[in-house]
Amino acid sequence: MKKAEKPKSFLPAPIVRLLKPTPFKIGFAVMLLCMVGLWRHFVYSSTAGLSAEFDAIGMMERALFDARFRLRGQKKVSGTVGVLAIDEKSIQKFGRWPFHRTVYENVLKNLRKRGVEWVGFDVAFSESERSYLDESVEDIEGAINSSMTKKGFDLEKFGNKMNEVLQVSKGDKGLATGILSFKNVIQGYFFFENENQLPELDEDFPQRLQILKKSEIEMVQAEQGKTIASYPELFVYGAKLNTLEISGEESQHGFFNNSSDPDGMFRMVSLVKTIVPKSREGKDLGEPFMIPSLSLSLASRYLGMTPVIRFGGGGIEHFELLDNEGKKESVQIPVTLDGTGRMLINHYGRAGTFPHVSLADAFDDKLGTKLPKILILGGTATGINDLRPSPFSEVFNGVEHHVATVENIVTQRFVRRPFSSIIIEMGILAFVGIFFSLVLTKASAVGSALILLSFCVVYFIVDRIFIFGKGYWIYMGLPYAESFGIYFGVTLFKYFTEEREKRKVKDAFQHYLNPSVVNELMAHPDRLKLGGEKKELTVFFSDVRGFTTISETLSPEALSNLLNEYFTPMTDIVLNSGGLLDKYIGDAMMAVWGAPVALADHADKGLQSSLLMLDALDVLREKWKEKGLPLIDIGIGLNTGFMTVGNMGSTQRFDYTVLGDSVNLGSRLESITKQYGVRIICSEFTRAKLVHPELFILRELDLIVVKGKTEPVRIFEVCRFNERYRAQVQALVDAFHAALVPYRAGDWPKAEELFMEVLKMNPQDGPALMFLERCTYLATHTPETEWNGVWVMKSK
Repeated sequence: MKKAEKPKSFLPAPIVRLLKPTPFKIGFAVMLLCMVGLWRHFVYSSTAGLSAEFDAIGMMERALFDARFRLRGQKKVSGTVGVLAIDEKSIQKFGRWPFHRTVYENVLKNLRKRGVEWVGFDVAFSESERSYLDESVEDIEGAINSSMTKKGFDLEKFGNKMNEVLQVSKGDKGLATGILSFKNVIQGYFFFENENQLPELDEDFPQRLQILKKSEIEMVQAEQGKTIASYPELFVYGAKLNTLEISGEESQHGFFNNSSDPDGMFRMVSLVKTIVPKSREGKDLGEPFMIPSLSLSLASRYLGMTPVIRFGGGGIEHFELLDNEGKKESVQIPVTLDGTGRMLINHYGRAGTFPHVSLADAFDDKLGTKLPKILILGGTATGINDLRPSPFSEVFNGVEHHVATVENIVTQRFVRRPFSSIIIEMGILAFVGIFFSLVLTKASAVGSALILLSFCVVYFIVDRIFIFGKGYWIYMGLPYAESFGIYFGVTLFKYFTEEREKRKVKDAFQHYLNPSVVNELMAHPDRLKLGGEKKELTVFFSDVRGFTTISETLSPEALSNLLNEYFTPMTDIVLNSGGLLDKYIGDAMMAVWGAPVALADHADKGLQSSLLMLDALDVLREKWKEKGLPLIDIGIGLNTGFMTVGNMGSTQRFDYTVLGDSVNLGSRLESITKQYGVRIICSEFTRAKLVHPELFILRELDLIVVKGKTEPVRIFEVCRFNERYRAQVQALVDAFHAALVPYRAGDWPKAEELFMEVLKMNPQDGPALMFLERCTYLATHTPETEWNGVWVMKSK
């Protein structure tokens, strides 16, 4: 019998051979896909006004850009630029923000005397300050006296005089005098990006606009036949400047607006904008003109240089500073490829990296001998600071973005992403694609993994030292994704063809003696991989106090029954709240909220469950009391933070658990509950992540450094309360907080006095008793280092 022939393809044989998949072709296809994706991303990111609906490449590369800053660590700053900080000390001195504007006159005078050359304001004074009553008494008396005539009191004259008094703000006058005397001040303001916001302009905006025009950037070169009005991507409409009284006639201004990236992170700063002069009613008030940012104004004037802007077809192509006297080389400022004149910020570290000069110290002239030549006034105190996340931290003061920008320009330490980056990145993708497509075709799965790992390590080192280390941002995520894509594509292809039978036998024998692993593999094979992912979670630790003593009084059987009876309701509380019971460790218990199922309110769940456990323990204690059993007590520690969660262990046996410094801190907090005489302690990180903080009463206990760490952590007691007695509990907490103030200031007698007041409210209050002992100790044992209120724990 004749064997049946395979049906012939309608395509020519060369085309069939070309379309037949091979490991090399799979790798080559991944390379082409990555190159097309990069080109699409480049077109969108380098064209002003366009944005991709889903820019996965941009998201990935921005995240890696941030990670490289954090891996690089903090960089030393020049000391030329610093923050004139509206800090906690300033709030304590001057009272509620905003401060009386006469403060700044004395501040500017003292700074000038100390050698500060330029001051920028990251705040605006767009409304006149009302005169204080004590300032106006003399003027009011004068108005009364001048209104007294032989015919009696002239009410109309008195009214006119009072109008004059009310129209004059001594605060505005004082600030204006200080600025005029200092001279080198760049006043800050903010602009409106939307034309619909024009009605928000002040009635005297046309006058303020004439003042703003004195800060115009004049050296602008557009393409032939075009003007700056040809580039609407830079347009802004109207601005909120300082009052006419403060601005003065010859003032200089710079805007402090800045936009974040799509993920809310601030990686770039706008250096220039084009203001379209319009009135509140939308009437044209003149031709558009270019205005500088606060950072650019400060940097260029400190250097004595003039900004020069050159436009091309896609917007701003070139940005530099020219020496007015021609003695210094020009400063080339790298700008982004989208033509909007933005600059990548080369961040130097977390908030506080740059020198900070307290406004209160500047007012009192309590300043050091060496101050930065440039200071930017901005808020850093909690509640008034303008938080703008940076690659180093989500808690980052907005004023420090301006400081970093000025530092970049003055020192010429930039991060550049040049136009040639697309050529370099395409070349890298081509090299990686061809190299891996050839090598992985011949290598085994293990060998391929080693080659892939080696490439990742080498590319990371090269980038850190020779690319990002030299101030250039070249994408590294996409080459990584390409190499992994080729690796998995080729490996899977080889698995389903050449190695299928071999892998079946190997896997069968590898897991033969472990049925539980086999079942897990059949249901969810991806879950068998060791390792985990980084997530922000809330971890919980509890421990039975005095368990060793209790165990000595009970038989093994009775002890086991007691623990089982204790663990049952505690476990139910964890599971019912959506938490994960991680493990039992003898008499201790560990739980996690937020994994494997994500919970937006994982911190709230942790605190609520801890309080419910104490309620459940009260019920158990009543039951045990009737049976004559020991009445156990527990301590609980909670912490929230990023930790690694996943399967940990060996290839034969593993557990789903969490690891990391945040987990260790939670364990430490549980162990110190005994020292403070409380039952539940949580960290400041848990407190910060509460979705509904109003449901809890948290007492700040201390600022501590746990054993094995160097950074202080603020810790809180989670207070139990009945709604009926909430006010009493809150009063005790407030009294305790008041006692912490002199304690942290080193005023031990005053602290002892206030802690005694707490004990009058609750004679058994553990924290107050402990702090009384500590104050007595500190009063006779001077701390080895300068006292800052931080207590270093000597034991775990």
